[in-house]
Amino acid sequence: MHAVFRAAARTAALCICLGTPAMAQDATLTSRGGGLSVAGRLISYDGLIYRIDTQWGRLSVDAAAVDCTGPGCPDLTRFAPELRIAVEPWLADRVLMPLIRSFARSEGMSLEERGPLLELAHGPKPELRVRLRPLSGPATPVLAADDADAALAVAEPAGRLVAHLPMVPATSPHAPTGPLNMQALRRQRAEGGDWAMLTSEPRPLVWHSLPAQGSIDRATTQTLGPLRATSERAHDPETLAAALRRDPWGIALLPLPLPPGLMARDIVLGCGLMADLSPFAAAAGDHPLLLPVSWIETGRRLPPVARALADHLASPVGQAALITAGLPAASPMLRQSLDAAGIRLYNTLADPNPALALADRQAALAALTHGTRLAPTFRFDRRNGALDAAARSALSDLSAYLATARLTGQEVVLVGFSDGAGSAAHSRSAALARADAVRDALLAATPDLPDTVVLRSESLGAAMPIACNDTAGGRHANRRVEVWLRPIR
Repeated sequence: MHAVFRAAARTAALCICLGTPAMAQDATLTSRGGGLSVAGRLISYDGLIYRIDTQWGRLSVDAAAVDCTGPGCPDLTRFAPELRIAVEPWLADRVLMPLIRSFARSEGMSLEERGPLLELAHGPKPELRVRLRPLSGPATPVLAADDADAALAVAEPAGRLVAHLPMVPATSPHAPTGPLNMQALRRQRAEGGDWAMLTSEPRPLVWHSLPAQGSIDRATTQTLGPLRATSERAHDPETLAAALRRDPWGIALLPLPLPPGLMARDIVLGCGLMADLSPFAAAAGDHPLLLPVSWIETGRRLPPVARALADHLASPVGQAALITAGLPAASPMLRQSLDAAGIRLYNTLADPNPALALADRQAALAALTHGTRLAPTFRFDRRNGALDAAARSALSDLSAYLATARLTGQEVVLVGFSDGAGSAAHSRSAALARADAVRDALLAATPDLPDTVVLRSESLGAAMPIACNDTAGGRHANRRVEVWLRPIR
């Protein structure tokens, strides 16, 4: 499918249309008893409630109690509720459209795509119209202004987590070779300089970036700091990718999967560990450069079919659609053996923590050698120690999986890890407490856990770090509980 916003991005008229919904015209609502009427701009109608902007403010009126007259009134013979979603064009193509298509398939609906207007139907009559509104900045002001009913947005503090998009440094295949040091990347962006700051080649270095208000540019600034080095800005990801392919000295931070002709670069963290940029690491939340994608609503009730679509986004069926589209999702069906985790093995031995003896590292490897890791991973809110949003979602997914799992001859092991703060004994104790907390939450969430499922919690302390412990973010990443399937001993 062509980009759903391509036409909208090229015509100011369509932007004006999306800024004022088609139904937002003059209307008068008159009570069927005839004693009361209000007039104003009809904002929306969902089949049950009229929302109208009047001289007294915005009102919600029971449609069963009034008659609507005026050019803004809906044609009730052809009515279908409309869901207005604010979303960046590239995010609509990459995340939202695979989810909407998956919803249509699961409900047996047809889906007609006409640019930013989508119609889902059983038979000839639409049951839901979805109107996509281009988002160019934070979602909260757009929702507060009632320009959309919901938003799919990146790195917003509110909402329900739908996906994680991994970011990677990207270059042309002809750029200077070798892994890139994260600290050197930050320093180069802040101070300028050439490729010699990152590799051994003294070539000019140019950052390629997107508009400053967009989520990708905001995420890049959050991760690598403000850009003061030489740069070129593009209007959209397609233009940026084309420019980067032509520039052997250019670099950009972009979400996976990369456009054809670009190459993802390996990252060395400041303490010497290698960053795991694999799809599994992204699904597990171990990837150091993740964009959280959230579904945000206004708090108003959605029509039933729109509610069903919203609930589908984070459902197992919806998440499977993202995996099919090449995006990471923390599904229990996504697995990795220790043998396949090459960077993890390297980091276990390269970890500079002096308090971790070689025997401890070898014991950690031995404990997991014959196991298989599931993608759901649990981390904790830094403020209150409770499971964070991603962990709560992982708990629901893992609970549903274990309720019907057939794990003959295998045990489910919740393995706690720590950040290495304090002594080795303290790290093991803290990691075990987290693993026990996840076990208790999982048992509470799965009252129908089959008797054949053997659930255990263990601790490997500060072994197997995935990030450096010299930053708060790195310590938070290392404080985690992983889920492993292991043959019963």
